[in-house]
Amino acid sequence: MAKLNDVMITYEADLVRITLNRPKQLNALNESIRSKIAQTLNELMDRPDIRLLVLSGHGRSFCSGADLKTTSYPKVEGSWSVRRNRTSTWQRVLEQLDRIPQVTIASLQGHVVGGGALLATACDFRVISTDVVLRIPELALGIPNVWNGTALLAREVGLPKARDWIMTTRKVFAEELVQCGWAHRCSEPEGLTGQTDTLIEELLAVPPAALAMTRSMTSALGRANAGMQLGWADADLQQWALTEDEYKETVARYIQGIRPGANPAV
Repeated sequence: MAKLNDVMITYEADLVRITLNRPKQLNALNESIRSKIAQTLNELMDRPDIRLLVLSGHGRSFCSGADLKTTSYPKVEGSWSVRRNRTSTWQRVLEQLDRIPQVTIASLQGHVVGGGALLATACDFRVISTDVVLRIPELALGIPNVWNGTALLAREVGLPKARDWIMTTRKVFAEELVQCGWAHRCSEPEGLTGQTDTLIEELLAVPPAALAMTRSMTSALGRANAGMQLGWADADLQQWALTEDEYKETVARYIQGIRPGANPAV
């Protein structure tokens, strides 16, 4: 049996779909997924004829975060600057997602965790099903919330709410996500595709130039938001955290505590 692609990229007239495709691992993020998304986003910079990007995950959950079994950061030999650059690769994906000319939509179900939650937060629109559970668990694993994620969350839901989610590492359910504005649309699980398609139709009904200019304007306003410029230091924070015994011991306990066969993802 041929191995399935861990990311599916499909072009449909005015839109492109990026679908995470590791359903048995709850679409946990790894280096292969990152590189394919980054390549697609680079290509989209020169494709103004594509108007929308739809990000989703195959299976019962959108994304369970970084895969701790394979890790999202394979060991890289070399100087500090080489290792620092390698550690910031996912953060650069989020920055790419913000700068492409296409309007971006995240269509979400089930677990939306860690890096997966930040991918969704970086999109312009978020459509969720009522079974969505968001969690930012990094502090519970002994690492800071990096990828410029704290500023990104604060931009979308305000600093008090972002502080709550990040510092407590608690689960956040669909009702709260809608109430605070993180989710733009919500439906029962069986209606998620239809709700997403309705939003796609509404956006495609807007004249292309007006939509593209407004996308560029809102993205620029988002980047100008207080705190967004501070993400330059996140690679250093993460590189430091990943070398600490506290992180290594915490992750080891986390993985050991997961039942056999389950996905050890953030």
